[in-house]
Amino acid sequence: MTQSNRSRVNDACNVSVIALVVVLAALLYVVGAAMSGDTLQLTKSIRGAEIFDTRDVP
Repeated sequence: MTQSNRSRVNDACNVSVIALVVVLAALLYVVGAAMSGDTLQLTKSIRGAEIFDTRDVP
């Protein structure tokens, strides 16, 4: 069963849209975790990251 060019383009568009949704969901998760103050857990998940806690600095 051969596919037409239009069918291949539609398949490629579907795959790229799914990949874009996955990337945007990951970015939304990281930004949400950073804004909520969950930087300790976020930093633990990133190898080599350092924590600079400036909440107690006058």
